[in-house]
Amino acid sequence: MVVMSDTKLVTLQIDGQEITVPAGTYILQAAEHAGIEIPNLCYQPLLRPWGSCRLCTVEILGARGGLIESCATPVRDGMEVSTHSPAVVDARQFILQMYLIDHALDCPTCDKSGECYLQDNTYLHNVNANPYQRPKLAQPYKHLRETIDYKWDRCIICARCTRVCDEMIGVTAISVVGRALEAEIAPSYGVDLRETSCTNCGMCIAVCPVGALTDRHFGHHPWELDTTETTCGFCDVGCTLNIEHNRGLVRRVSHLWDRGVNLGYTCERGKWGHEHVQDPTRLRYPLVRELSGHVEVEMTEALDIIADAFRQHQGASFAALASLDNTNEENYALQQFTRAVMSSNNIDRLLNRGQAAVDEALLDSLGVVASPAGMQEMRTDSSCVLVVGPDIGYHAPVASYWLYWALRYREAKVIVVTSDHQFLCERSDNWIPAPAGSEADVLNAMAKIIIAERLCAAGVSSDTLSATLDTLNVADVAADAGVSVEFLTRASIMYATGGAGKQSGATEYPPSTIWHTVAARDDDAGGAAALAANNLALLTGNLGRPGGGVLALRRNANAQGSVDVGCHPGLLPGGHKISDATSRAMFGELWSERWNSAATLQNGFKPARELPDAMGVSRGDLPRAIEAGEVTAMYVSAQSHQWAGPIEPALLSALARLEFLVVEDCFPSALTSVADVVLPAAMYLEKDGSFTSLDRTVQRVRMAVSAPGEAHPTTWFLSEIAARLGYDLAVNPAAAVMDEIASVADDYAGISFPRLERGGMQWPVSPFGSGQTVFLSIGEGLSPDSVRIVAD
Repeated sequence: MVVMSDTKLVTLQIDGQEITVPAGTYILQAAEHAGIEIPNLCYQPLLRPWGSCRLCTVEILGARGGLIESCATPVRDGMEVSTHSPAVVDARQFILQMYLIDHALDCPTCDKSGECYLQDNTYLHNVNANPYQRPKLAQPYKHLRETIDYKWDRCIICARCTRVCDEMIGVTAISVVGRALEAEIAPSYGVDLRETSCTNCGMCIAVCPVGALTDRHFGHHPWELDTTETTCGFCDVGCTLNIEHNRGLVRRVSHLWDRGVNLGYTCERGKWGHEHVQDPTRLRYPLVRELSGHVEVEMTEALDIIADAFRQHQGASFAALASLDNTNEENYALQQFTRAVMSSNNIDRLLNRGQAAVDEALLDSLGVVASPAGMQEMRTDSSCVLVVGPDIGYHAPVASYWLYWALRYREAKVIVVTSDHQFLCERSDNWIPAPAGSEADVLNAMAKIIIAERLCAAGVSSDTLSATLDTLNVADVAADAGVSVEFLTRASIMYATGGAGKQSGATEYPPSTIWHTVAARDDDAGGAAALAANNLALLTGNLGRPGGGVLALRRNANAQGSVDVGCHPGLLPGGHKISDATSRAMFGELWSERWNSAATLQNGFKPARELPDAMGVSRGDLPRAIEAGEVTAMYVSAQSHQWAGPIEPALLSALARLEFLVVEDCFPSALTSVADVVLPAAMYLEKDGSFTSLDRTVQRVRMAVSAPGEAHPTTWFLSEIAARLGYDLAVNPAAAVMDEIASVADDYAGISFPRLERGGMQWPVSPFGSGQTVFLSIGEGLSPDSVRIVAD
């Protein structure tokens, strides 16, 4: 439990154990923190107290005592609580008997058997007979949509499902309809769930304590399954998932409450994405281009062909593109292969124009390609959030949950700048419907208003920014965005003051954050918007403080980690610049030790003893370099399972003109169609390693099932190719690669797999025993050359 220094504390006794907690804590929560379990049915972490099931009844001792619902009763100083007194046990037994009068006793055929809260508590409280009986009222399953079934006679109307839909997901797709015995859960307004605002996240199934709402795709029992905790591979939020599998197949994804950055909550892709992993159209075996098209070959033959071809293209004529969905360890190996084996700095990521523009904006503004904020700060520190760009509920659903939660529970102010009519617009009173691509104008207009209102942070010079905004007409921007100047001014002041409003004599206001999704669009306009967002945060002093900063959502699962480990034409792992001779020497010495001189002489391949000093060709410049004959061979780690859209036509056309192209992918795609050799890639549930989320949290990725056929992680392919060229890439196990990353990247210095086993770590992480720092701090001025890390 995190307790602020000015929070009032109260002390009470629970089952004779003295406990001190913040004032306002509920008895059930206080007991949880002390390791005392109180049974419950309607309580759900992060949702408001409900108190409908009464199973969490406890007894308060003393003159003001009695039986009370622990989930909805705040603690008070000196309170004495008994969680299992005779009176409490009697009350719970009676409550359970009431539920069992009408509850279906079909446990052997119920999907929830083995993990049903009602079943567990009936056993726990020894309810083996029921004096209250009448004929059961049974009803058939109702199919609410293609993924969700509802069984009325199992439902206990705890409203967990409707509350999570409203309070966390931000929609009201389902409701409790009817009263008393006729009450049931149904789609809002009585229509099919697919015709409501339902996002198909499956959270209603996840929070159901009994078998009322069930997964139509699941047909097993929990005792049949093995489980693996891993990190989702579908976006850069980095949700922790519990993968349940047997016989080599994933059967479902379940939830680990209070674990990971998502605290157990998931979205549609996290809940059902495993079905995409097991798609029958997956690539399973290597393909080699022949006159008649691609044909399947043995893996050994494919790797021999690649190694023989790469021997002819060592140096600047070789280039590689890394997947933003690869693990840190895979992408570290790819940039090492490119630089140490192929002697080329032509290493970049396979990203769209929006992602590239946002990365450049972060580097230009902050000196580092990283978001200086934490996602969970919305729950604890941030008082106001400015959300910019395409629908965050689609592009980063679980991230949007914290916005809805903060709106309801912390009364945080939310300003939305988007052309999309998303659910968040309905919850916020401050929607600016700016046309797509014009977000930068709106943010710059807000900056101009903040400067005019004298709300710049102390010590921040706005002269440079003011000069660039002189020609900007606020009235024209407001008109184009569909709001009045007064509305835009109010929103600007709200952001600058952390939602507190302008106050005479105030020198510091509560923190505000900016969350933007402009990288989701495949255009260059996102770069201007990202720069404007960074300037706003700098202008108002919202960097380097809890609850402030910028979160740039960049779509793919490891968009952040791919930069951190050096998949950039000008940056080595850890942000070391390729132009720095000392950095080049350090990496050259580390990597050159792995050459086998005898083997290289035998196969005629010349070892690259020193790293090249010239900045490599970027993804955006590749079409020109290929057309000019500067780049003639490439290795592309694609993994087209991602939903980022088609590859840029100019790049695809250029790749088709290469002398030799290797594409590693999960599915047949436009890229594989132009490749000389296609290698079948493993997906996120089939490999071991780590991802780094949008807020710099490094988390473990664990293999749950084996990859199909001869599909493998990128590290396996590169290791085999490098061995044929006389180089030991040293990529097994993945833990060893992370140790090497930690040894060369200062921000990762304290990260290791043993430490990650206890949970994610937000970089910069100091070496073990020296503490951990989580905020990036910016020096004075609007365009600092570098970022300073706050000391422990």
